[in-house]
Amino acid sequence: MVTLQLNKAGKALTPLVTPGDRVVEGQVLASVVPVQQTFPCAGGAAESTFIAQLASSSLSERYGAAKALGHFDSQPATQALALKANDTKDHIYVRLEAASSLARRGDDGGLAFIRQCLAEPFAQQRLEAVIVLGEVATEAAEHLLIETLRRQGEHPEIRAGAAWALGEQGHESALAALIESFAAVEQDVRIEAARALAKLANEFGPAIIESLRIARPDQRPAIAWALSKSGQFEASQLLDALVDDDARRWVAFIFGTQPPDTYIDKIEALCDRDPEVYFAVTVLWQVMNSWIFGLETYG
Repeated sequence: MVTLQLNKAGKALTPLVTPGDRVVEGQVLASVVPVQQTFPCAGGAAESTFIAQLASSSLSERYGAAKALGHFDSQPATQALALKANDTKDHIYVRLEAASSLARRGDDGGLAFIRQCLAEPFAQQRLEAVIVLGEVATEAAEHLLIETLRRQGEHPEIRAGAAWALGEQGHESALAALIESFAAVEQDVRIEAARALAKLANEFGPAIIESLRIARPDQRPAIAWALSKSGQFEASQLLDALVDDDARRWVAFIFGTQPPDTYIDKIEALCDRDPEVYFAVTVLWQVMNSWIFGLETYG
């Protein structure tokens, strides 16, 4: 049983549960401000509602309407979105969201506007274009993101955003571009590319393991980290990646950062294939699971 007080730093909290209530993870039990558990919706909104809201004086309503109309694959919705994307007087975020809704249904005009934004001189506008491309799960959108990621003269934040967006799209065809970017000078680009690769590793583990085998030494740390974070691989799959000393070190890292209870019975073949790597893995397990691992001193 855990006892919680209804007074924190002199402020009284209002309980939001009563004895006998069933609570779930993340539920707010008490607060100093009102907490709304449900959001009632009157309903009744239709395509015509959102088309009308594109002319609202409220920026948030226009933005929400542009996003909502992406779910109405009709001629009136397409025409309304095209007009809004070309409305030079409206906010760029609304115009980009309208273009994104068009691009998601394969409309060339929507994608052309996003491409135009990627060439604008304002970095914030280019970054927003990259972000909306992450929501457009088409081959053409992926090509634009890969082009942006590979553009050496582009601002690192934009290239990092492109790496993030490729991870959100979740296509295996983005693997090569992400791995290639690990040679980038800018650390922000490498970090986002590694995070994106970790997402993709949940589904494309075998392809990423193959890339570890043939990768350059400057690419392997991030590939190994992504595989380590995902944990989505079979122990036997990594054996073929033991092609040189550098690869052996990163295979040891991948195994050594996994829960020992999960893999201890699965790496007998590693012991037979490469006793030194097997020894390194067991040492990593011993160190990383010791109570002193991560222990820090007070200043």
